[in-house]
Amino acid sequence: MIRRDVLSVELGRAGAAIRALVETDGVVGASRALGGLAYDHARYPLVRRRRAHEHFSFREHRLPYTIARYNSTFRNERSVEISIARWFLDQVPGGKVLEVGNVLAHYGLRGHDVVDRYETVRGVVNDDILDFVPAEQYDTVVSISTLEHVGQDEEPRAPERAVAAFERLDALARPDGRVLVTIPVGYNETLDDALRNRRVRMPVESVLARVDRANHWLETGLEDGLSRRYGDPYANANAVYVGMRGA
Repeated sequence: MIRRDVLSVELGRAGAAIRALVETDGVVGASRALGGLAYDHARYPLVRRRRAHEHFSFREHRLPYTIARYNSTFRNERSVEISIARWFLDQVPGGKVLEVGNVLAHYGLRGHDVVDRYETVRGVVNDDILDFVPAEQYDTVVSISTLEHVGQDEEPRAPERAVAAFERLDALARPDGRVLVTIPVGYNETLDDALRNRRVRMPVESVLARVDRANHWLETGLEDGLSRRYGDPYANANAVYVGMRGA
């Protein structure tokens, strides 16, 4: 059964997305987009069966796609991001884990600390990542599809804060700790520029690119991946940056 606080967050998110669609595309455009989304969700059981045994390559590992209805994961970048997060956490299980942005709990991965400025869900610390000061550093820090929103989706907009948030991940982890961050390319151009210009980086870096409408992904070079556009030619991210420390 879905917890009431989680349901409240999801309904609020859906309402905000619909309002944003109406503002940008008008009522007719929003209706078309929502109709397409409804059609895709109606096809979800078929997609899940068809893709149940499909995998993608990530740093010489063969990982299964995550095919889930939540947040339309079966049709966007979360299908690879969540799989990579599961793989990363399974490499060295245990220890004190922090997640920046409340994402993994929606896919059944719970029991770790979570800091998220906006999601008022039980067990989540509502704090700005740049202000969050834990009692001690963590063995593992994970952030999935979150940093690109820092400063970008706030008023007044300050997308440079996303760069500071990226740098903050290192300080939250122990010197010998592990860090994983995934960032959809093209959503926050300031953060993308910092990655391209090497102002911020991780010891181990990869980029996955979407290659077709069916939502298959392949590894590509850093330069190529960071040049991809958000929402073009496919909806949502067309490339995902993956940075790791201690992998």
